Amino acid sequence: MQAFLLLCDSAQPDLATGKIHMLGAGWSVTGPAVPPMTIAVFLRLSWSEASSPHEFSLDLVDDDGKPVTALSQEGDRPIQFSGNIGLDNAAQAAADENLRKIGLQSSFTVNVPPPPLNPGCHYKWAFTVDGEELSSIPFSIRPLPED
Repeated sequence: MQAFLLLCDSAQPDLATGKIHMLGAGWSVTGPAVPPMTIAVFLRLSWSEASSPHEFSLDLVDDDGKPVTALSQEGDRPIQFSGNIGLDNAAQAAADENLRKIGLQSSFTVNVPPPPLNPGCHYKWAFTVDGEELSSIPFSIRPLPED
């Protein structure tokens, strides 16, 4: 299984085609005021990998690899998005020979409200599947301007 991440100002999946429509895609530096962002996730996996469910997680971590947290009703919680990847038996049975030759490609987006990040610091989004990091995308927050 392979995963690729791309940071965008905004993005929207097209469920009919599997495409992602992106605005402001491919950045690695933002701020110092941190705006909302979208992470576009592109996956490539074999049919055998898709035959069973896999747990994924997209985690925001700081330069030391520590989870970035945000205040919630339950207190500070790591900024994390998680779910499952896999096909049910009906979807696998419906796939024709040509599809099976190229494997599966899938994509999704995660829209993130402005996270509480510090100016002048570095972060990354890490994408793990079944506990193994498959991809990450680092980015930096510009420092505050000097007066």
